[in-house]
Amino acid sequence: MFLDSKRSAFSLFEVSVGIVILGLIGLVCSSMLLDISKHIAYTQAKNDSTALTALLKIENLLESVIIESLQDSNGKALSAPSSHISFYTIQQDLLFGGGDKNVQSLMQGNTLLPKFSIEILHSYQNTLTLHPLTNNHNSTGWSNGMTAYLISRPQGDFTSFRITATTSNTLTLDKPLTHTPLAILPITHHTLSVYDNALWLDSVPLIYDVESFEITPLSFSQGILLELHLCVKTPNKPFCQTRGIWLDSIVEFL
Repeated sequence: MFLDSKRSAFSLFEVSVGIVILGLIGLVCSSMLLDISKHIAYTQAKNDSTALTALLKIENLLESVIIESLQDSNGKALSAPSSHISFYTIQQDLLFGGGDKNVQSLMQGNTLLPKFSIEILHSYQNTLTLHPLTNNHNSTGWSNGMTAYLISRPQGDFTSFRITATTSNTLTLDKPLTHTPLAILPITHHTLSVYDNALWLDSVPLIYDVESFEITPLSFSQGILLELHLCVKTPNKPFCQTRGIWLDSIVEFL
């Protein structure tokens, strides 16, 4: 009977040890599976082109940005890293049609002309007299409510203007002029910001699950470089990508 008790106690001990060992093995396996899952998720994030596509869309838009219009979330000129910026871009698609098949392009000989008159002949207070598109096209192409940017001498600080009235060759602006204008360009306003874990361009989300987004202006002798840094969330660690775009001045665009 004493031997039976010893065997029973030893069997219980073996069972207890076995349970502990199985538990440890289960914990190790669970940890390994979790690490594997995190690695797979991070690898999928690296192979996912969504982040790169979002950055390329931003780069493409910033190619026509007016440098002087770049502002941070406080409405100040962009001079430090920021996750929220606002800016104006030149509407190149309005100038030359942007490949739209429904747009009838104006030609002068073999030269493609802009859809809008951009050369200013005269100015007085808040009224501009423009050069017609062609000798046979008595219109400026502009309409009420459009937003414009004036190339002036001297240039001065960035100012946007709104068209309030038009005739066949004149435009009336919403504010008086402070410098002598030489040309006028159609522009549009944009914002880039992060909220609700998404990166938004105006009111459209570019990418979700955003860990962080930052734009840093870097000044060099060659010009201004905008560095774009985007990180998206993964179970293991954020996956980050960095891009950059050189900004051209409005003079170089013209």
